[in-house]
Amino acid sequence: MTVTKDKYITIEYSFSAPDGTLLGSSEYSGPFTFRQGYGDVVPGLDSRVEGAGVGEELSFVIPPEEGYGERDESKAKKLTLDALPLGRDPEPGMRVNINGTVTVITEVSDDFLTLDSNHPLAGVPLHFDLRIVGISDEAPPDQGGCGCGGTCGC
Repeated sequence: MTVTKDKYITIEYSFSAPDGTLLGSSEYSGPFTFRQGYGDVVPGLDSRVEGAGVGEELSFVIPPEEGYGERDESKAKKLTLDALPLGRDPEPGMRVNINGTVTVITEVSDDFLTLDSNHPLAGVPLHFDLRIVGISDEAPPDQGGCGCGGTCGC
């Protein structure tokens, strides 16, 4: 059996940033299963496993436009400190939900803070190493999350 649309694909994987920083791995989160061709994973992963078989090992780079998109600098906003009532002192790295969008505080000064609503992996080429460990017509039990290994905050 090979990977085709509608099949449930189970992979063991690791993916990293260009500098080698590990972003996700099945070693920590277990094998990941997704339905091929339904947008359950980034488009570059869907397209690169198409036609592969069980046991096949693949290594590839997914460019940002086939991953989490390019960074959009218009999604980084500078606001006055009083424009965002947090109930505590803002710190870089703090995540806040603004109108249903998860936004990260990237910079804090005495008078301003900078918020960024880009996906944390926007603009990052993703280096994948994976092995196809299963292909099925049947859906597995729900595993929750998005399969990123926890890097996106899902």
